Amino acid sequence: MDNTLRVWDIGTRKSLNDAKPLLSINAGPINAWKSRFVSRKGDGDDVPADLIASSTDSGMIKLWSLEDGSAVRELNTSRPNFMYALAVSPDGTKIACAGAGSHVYVFDTEAGMLLCTFSGHSDNVRSVSFSADSSLLVTASDDKQIQLHDVRHGSPVTTLLGHHGWVLTAEMHPSGAYIASGSVDTKVKIWDVAQRACVETHSQHSQAVWGVAWQRSSDDVPITRPMLASVGEDCSVHLYDPLLA
Repeated sequence: MDNTLRVWDIGTRKSLNDAKPLLSINAGPINAWKSRFVSRKGDGDDVPADLIASSTDSGMIKLWSLEDGSAVRELNTSRPNFMYALAVSPDGTKIACAGAGSHVYVFDTEAGMLLCTFSGHSDNVRSVSFSADSSLLVTASDDKQIQLHDVRHGSPVTTLLGHHGWVLTAEMHPSGAYIASGSVDTKVKIWDVAQRACVETHSQHSQAVWGVAWQRSSDDVPITRPMLASVGEDCSVHLYDPLLA
């Protein structure tokens, strides 16, 4: 909330209290609510990021140079809403954002053009997340729904119902076959995309679940069976080994 974006070198293994940031960007009032690295030159984690995207309270996404912190471009939704959610596609070609209000926006990273808008939700959208192949977008909303969208054609795919409170987070499994979600109802759910059904429900949290994340492979550590992590308002992190096919 100090209006500053900072980039740290975690490879030094120093405490953030001891280390100095590699880059500090004065993003202006409420222009750094969420931030994501953007790699425009290729696919996946092997390509170094060259931009930082940050969300604002005015319906815009701002892009900053990772080299010198200069402003590169603004992506404007034309609606002056607080952008709670921000995601960059793994191939770096698309940026999705959403927030106060029920709309979800997908932009072309390089051209800065609005590619498509999804309006299937009826309340604030808390989370947006791309599939590993960058073709699908998962969204979670205060309307208790999880929705899956095809960003190639700008069309809805399916709606998943089962949570009994705001859905605060949702992320697709690296294989694309499952979606994990967390909610104010304290539950973590895993959904089978093909069946359009919940296949697992976990009740370890005692308060709202604010984040879920699947384990990702790297060049050094290939993962064949990703585990799932969740973080809750109860100040706990839980790990799961889902019984998935």
